[in-house]
Parts: sequence; structure tokens; C-alpha cells
Amino acid sequence: MEESPGAALSRILLGNRVQQAVHVAAKFRIADLVADGPRTAPDLAAAAGLHAVALYRLLRVLAGYGIFAEDEQGRFGLTPIANLLRTGTRESKHAFAMWSGPPSYQLFGSLDHSVRTGEPAFDELFGCEFYEYLARNPEHGAIFDEFMARQSAPMGPVLAARDLPAGATVVDVGGGRGELIAAVLAAHPDARGVLYDTGRALERAPEVLARAGVADRCDIVAGDHLESVPAGGDVYLLKSIVHGFGDAEAAAVLANCRKAMAPDGRVWIVEFVLPPGNTPSPGKLMDLLMLVGSHGGRERGEAEFRELCADAGLELTGVDVTRYGYGVVAARAAG
Repeated sequence: MEESPGAALSRILLGNRVQQAVHVAAKFRIADLVADGPRTAPDLAAAAGLHAVALYRLLRVLAGYGIFAEDEQGRFGLTPIANLLRTGTRESKHAFAMWSGPPSYQLFGSLDHSVRTGEPAFDELFGCEFYEYLARNPEHGAIFDEFMARQSAPMGPVLAARDLPAGATVVDVGGGRGELIAAVLAAHPDARGVLYDTGRALERAPEVLARAGVADRCDIVAGDHLESVPAGGDVYLLKSIVHGFGDAEAAAVLANCRKAMAPDGRVWIVEFVLPPGNTPSPGKLMDLLMLVGSHGGRERGEAEFRELCADAGLELTGVDVTRYGYGVVAARAAG
């Protein structure tokens, strides 16, 4: 039966409660505790140091959404969705569930501030800008880094499958721990890489590159891409970087790439590419996150990327939207 408008709106309005229930289950790693088989709420509570009745009430709600399942003996076990909350698996969304708690959850509670003023609610709520907050709160910084790595991981094979010039140097601007540059280098044994980001973001990069077997072909360089980027690259990769800036600063970052790259160099901008009209898109929700969490950041459509590239002295040459929601916006030097 088709869902009524009232039921649809009610489901949407109750979504925050379900989200936080999932977050709490992830925080206490309930999925890991039932990985070997169903367990009762009292048993799980004893293992996790929780209140048994309260935990039962939480799991009962989640079971109603297909996240865990209660059997006739009152034991809770994994479902395909709950399995994604396990840690250490390839498909794990545990980091996503963890990042869905504070400060992310608190931030959207102040969405009205940004809609009223156009200013980031994050600064109003936490007294500093986002990346300063992560530096001050390393436990949240670690969760964010893991979340970003998990979100970026599906794009590794996509980027690795793209053509590169023989012996190319790929510069990953704002590449964090290096999962994407590692995937590209692993697929192109004659290529070299430069992983470029702030010092905090690069802390775990050596182990990621070593695990991928590409550490000897990838330099790790700390710096600020608003100031400059390493010179001489054949491809400049920017994943979820441009959307963090307003048009002027985003164009400045791309202009830095244009200035630094080899004569036949190219730029790959990996971002959500907003579809027109009423088409739903994760990028449109991400755009709200940029509104509340950044100073001028925003998601863009193809025409806006074309204009942004032109302002940076680049010519957009193609947009490939992937099944993961992200697009690869390719550009080269204009003229």
C-alpha cells in the first residue's frame, strides 16, 4: 500500500531518533558482541557495562527497523543491516554511525542559525571552526578521519581505472591518510605519488601507504593547499576538498594546481555533482552540512564546476558521475 503523505512526514520526522539509536548501538559495539551468535540483552549489558533493561528497549526499537533481530528466546542477533555495524570488515559503516553522533548530530540542531544568518552554526555552537575543533578534540578527529576514509574507499577502484600518462606523478591534494593515492599507485606500477595535506591528517599515512605496498613511490608532504601545492604533477587529485570553500577560495586552490602542474597536466575533482530539479541526491544533504559546518563551502552542479574551473584557468573536459554518488570532474589547462 502506498505510504500516505502524513505517514511519510512522520517517518521523516522520527528519523533522528532512529539515527541516534543506531549511533548508540555502534558506540557500544553491539554488532561485534553478537558476531558469533545471538545473545540476550542482560548478557550483552554485562559484557558492555550497560543497563540491561535500557539496552533491551534500545535493541527492540532497532529490531523493528531490521537492525538486529530478536528471536523467541529473547536473544538479539545480526541482520544484514546490523552486520554493517561490525568493526574491521570491508563493508563496515561503523565509522559512519559513530560520526552520526556528536558533534555532527548537535550541529544540525542549530541549522536554524545558518538559515537565518548564512553563517556556519558550527562556530556558534563550538566556539571555533571545524578543523580547529578536530585538533582540539583528537577523539573526534580520529572518528572523522576513519569516516572520511570509509566514505572515500569506493572511489579508489574508480580512480585507479582511469588512464594515466606513462610514468605519471599524481599529487593527492588534501588526501588525508592516503587511501586513494595508494589505490591509484597500486594499479599503475610505473606511477609516482605525492600525498599532500596538513600534519594532523597525515599522521597515519605511512602505515596506509606501506600496507598498500606503495610507500617507496609516494612522498608525504605537509602544507596548506590555499597557499600552494607541490609542483610538477601530471594529475592533481582533489577528493572532497573544493566543496569546503566558497567560489573565490575554491578557485584559488584550483589555480594553485593549474600553476604547479606539468604542461599537459590535468585535474580530477571528486565531489558530488548536484542534479537539477527535484531529483534527490546525497549531495543536496551534504550541501546543508557545508552550510552549517564550513565558511562558504557548498556543493555544485556541472555548470558551476565549469565556471569554477574557468576562473582558475582550467577547462572542464568531462564529468563522470559514479554509482557511489560522487562525480569525477576532469579538467586541463585552458587555451
